[in-house]
Amino acid sequence: MRTLFYSLRLAGLLAVAAGAVSSCLNPPDYSTTPSIDDAQLTSTRLGTGGARRDSMIIALTYQDGNGDLGLSDADIAGPFASNPQNYFLQPQLYDISSKQFVDFTNSTIPLGRYNGRYPRITADGTKEAPVKGTLQYGQAFLLGSPFLPGQEVRFVVSIQDRALNRSNVVTTNSIIIP
Repeated sequence: MRTLFYSLRLAGLLAVAAGAVSSCLNPPDYSTTPSIDDAQLTSTRLGTGGARRDSMIIALTYQDGNGDLGLSDADIAGPFASNPQNYFLQPQLYDISSKQFVDFTNSTIPLGRYNGRYPRITADGTKEAPVKGTLQYGQAFLLGSPFLPGQEVRFVVSIQDRALNRSNVVTTNSIIIP
């Protein structure tokens, strides 16, 4: 009886181990439209004297079903020739009078000025496959331009893949400009 119990226990452990290994072999089923989440904004003061600036870094998690995220220099043709951007930012400032965040606009700064480009996250020629990870994107701003000390700022973010599929939109946490 005791030998039968140990045999059944060993068979159960082997079945669990086999299930765990086979689940590792099945790729995740992500949408081919990128999905982003958990956007975190941090700020660091760089430089000294008159060359000081604030570097704002946004870290977000992503997943994509075919891995076609990011642009290389070779990709900047075709649909990206006129606008080689795949990372979209809309700054928002906290408005004390309305007690809410409002889109930041500035007549001297062109619309889309904060947008940018992130590089391919997989190597050229890589077979299409689901990808998941963290994307960090940074931008430096001169002190007092365009955001003033004491202002509370956050960003609304989305990304785009090479097939021009636009992700969902997420909002970062806010920070107060030092």
